[in-house]
Amino acid sequence: MFEKVLIPTDLSEQSDAIIARAGRISTIREIVLLHIMDRRGIDNNKKNRDRVPDSAERTAQEKLKRQQALIRASGIILRTVIRENTAISIPEMIIQSAEIERPSLIIMGARKGLLSGSLLGSGGTTVLAGGRTHILVMRFLEKGIFTHPLPEEQDDNLFAKILFPLDFSRPATDALTYLERMDGIAEVILLHVIRQIERQEETLNLRVREVEKRLSDARETLRQSHPEVRVRLMVRFGNPFEQICRVSLEEHVSLIMMSRFGKMDYLTKIPVGITTSRVAREAKKPVLVIYTDIHLDINVRELTPSEFYFAEKIWIDYHQTKSDPVTDRIFCVFVEDTPVSVARCKQHPDGYEIDGIFTWKEFRGNGYAKKAISALIDGCGSETLYMYAVQSLVNFYTSFGFEPIREQELPATIRERYAWAIGDMNAAEVCPMKRVPVRQKEK
Repeated sequence: MFEKVLIPTDLSEQSDAIIARAGRISTIREIVLLHIMDRRGIDNNKKNRDRVPDSAERTAQEKLKRQQALIRASGIILRTVIRENTAISIPEMIIQSAEIERPSLIIMGARKGLLSGSLLGSGGTTVLAGGRTHILVMRFLEKGIFTHPLPEEQDDNLFAKILFPLDFSRPATDALTYLERMDGIAEVILLHVIRQIERQEETLNLRVREVEKRLSDARETLRQSHPEVRVRLMVRFGNPFEQICRVSLEEHVSLIMMSRFGKMDYLTKIPVGITTSRVAREAKKPVLVIYTDIHLDINVRELTPSEFYFAEKIWIDYHQTKSDPVTDRIFCVFVEDTPVSVARCKQHPDGYEIDGIFTWKEFRGNGYAKKAISALIDGCGSETLYMYAVQSLVNFYTSFGFEPIREQELPATIRERYAWAIGDMNAAEVCPMKRVPVRQKEK
């Protein structure tokens, strides 16, 4: 599955170890060694460029030839690429080169940052967040502040014993299919970490049984492709990052393999998952990060009264608003199976009010509130609708057909909600608005 590999090399001994080990991955058919000569400190005028000796490039070419010789497997195509960097950072150059070469895997070394304590420097983190392919972060034993290659007796098959954290999200499930296509595996540990321990023992037991059932299903899927592989199931409690690192050391795994995104990371479209990023930075084992595309299933619909708790969960941070099945119609946006944005139409004795328009902070900026309001208008727009709009959002609501009105034009029961403002809407930073159905406007 990893046929073409891009290996950024700084021509160091650590790069030697990475290249030598990459040459023993049986699926590789082509290796591109990328060396970037950083010349950002050199002026771009011709006079200064002419002063730069060609010896640096000749030295790089000689060292790249030596590194090519480290790959002893036959049938592997070897190429070296030297690029000069004068404008952007080296990590950005690596990402740019990957876009050109289109490798199926980038292999990078991890070095401990003396200030950050991270085992993956800021450059590696940048590539991890910006790259659009799988990334293998290699690890080496440390002596003092420097890193050294693993002793030969510890340099076993990279895929011999794999720890695979599984949170049952779509990205993790997709990443599991890559595990099914890999060869040379002797053992897999499927690990699920439960973040919080339930207070009630009965609830906790139910949750654990559910997790064990889903892990068992994943094991059966793996056995169909690898019946000879030993698959163990493990459930831990606590912080996922801490448990993943702890298990990797306790079980002496050869590799941690995980999806680039966890469930919430995937839903919020961040560049790389929080747990994955931290494991890649700080774990003391090689980490293979599987890249999966984000294709979110977004659904908008009206909630049934039995589902109103979805809205109240979102409203926790919105004045702890409560719902009423007698008077309320609530419209909700779901990303996958997660409710993220809601809008409510509340029936008063003398009119219909729109309120409770709220989107979880992590999901803002994706147009979900607009989808919720559009669904509400489709469902309730045959009635005249009123609202108190935050002044900064007046133009936004105008796009849905709402128009600013005087407070006196609001139905009395709706107007009562802002009685505390004593008629001073500007001081309250709200604007009364009204939406008349299209059919009434036409009359």
